[in-house]
Amino acid sequence: MRRSRVVPKRGRHAATLAATLLMAVLGTTQTATGAAPGVAPETTVPDPPASKAVFPKTSTDIDGNPIDVAALAATGKLVVVTLKATWCPVCQEQLVRLRKLLPRFQSCGASFIVLAPGPTEELRQIAHDSRFPYPFIEDHDLAIARAADLVLAADQIAPAIFMLDEQRGIAWLQRGRSGVYYGDGELLDRLGCDPLGVA
Repeated sequence: MRRSRVVPKRGRHAATLAATLLMAVLGTTQTATGAAPGVAPETTVPDPPASKAVFPKTSTDIDGNPIDVAALAATGKLVVVTLKATWCPVCQEQLVRLRKLLPRFQSCGASFIVLAPGPTEELRQIAHDSRFPYPFIEDHDLAIARAADLVLAADQIAPAIFMLDEQRGIAWLQRGRSGVYYGDGELLDRLGCDPLGVA
């Protein structure tokens, strides 16, 4: 005759105690969070910290015209193009490329500011040669570039394209530029414009 297995009293007591503790924990979790046992409680994601402003509210272009940077940034479509230096040919080619794409960028509501180290007269020549129809700002002492962590050398700004948020902080940044890479496609994508190659 086969005997049924009998659990010793000590074993039954330990199992009961473990089950009681488990229920207590689950019950406490349910009471504290309102979630049913086995269901992850909802979590509240804190608001992201406010961005650090890298641009002043207002500025002046190389011709002395005032620029309301805060108003432009409030649109969420303000793009800043940096020039490494006035002698950088790839940077000037970037402006020509962007000018050719302006109908597409403008259809997405984008506006631009060009940020560069001086001297002013050389920036005026670049503005003339590139025919880029947006304000050029000379970054005296690289104060803006320093705030954006884009200082490359004592008189150079890291080549980049970035967008400002409503607090004039960096909302998006594409850093680097070469003769075969300009970041135009990434900018179009960020703005929600038609991608390159689409009429």
